[in-house]
Amino acid sequence: GQTVAAFAIVGSLIFVGIQSRQASKASELATLQVMQERFDGFRRMVVADMDLVDLYDRGLRDPVELDDTELVRFRLMIFIAVEGAQASFLVKDHSERAQRHFEALDLLFVRTMGTPGGRAWLAMFSNTLHPDFVSHMNKVLSSAPMSRIVTKEDWIAALNTLASEEVELGKAK
Repeated sequence: GQTVAAFAIVGSLIFVGIQSRQASKASELATLQVMQERFDGFRRMVVADMDLVDLYDRGLRDPVELDDTELVRFRLMIFIAVEGAQASFLVKDHSERAQRHFEALDLLFVRTMGTPGGRAWLAMFSNTLHPDFVSHMNKVLSSAPMSRIVTKEDWIAALNTLASEEVELGKAK
């Protein structure tokens, strides 16, 4: 009787552990999806506002040239971009689509963070990021040359990859 009860308790604990792990993973994915949606909103906002495009570009090239207010705005803009890239990095192993999305954005993101403004931001605020993402960024940036600009061709390549992914996703529905 006690042996059966012990097995039942152990079985129940294993079941609860599995359920808890699945709930935790679902919660993590939901959080990362919200971060990704926030990043997508940020991209749309910046593209729609030429003043923000100019501020973002100047901040990446030489953040020292920004006034105090611009520097705060630039720092927050980079934070949102980094948060989206980090979310993409953290979910990349969950599906093929997530992996393709990450690969499309990662090259562009590395070029962005390879700028003086991007490197300075990462140096100052990497302690706010997931350690695996920081490790990834440090690894790729250690071999990347300092970039003064993300070229139009870099943007076009990344956007074309994302557009083709969206077309594939539409066909799958």
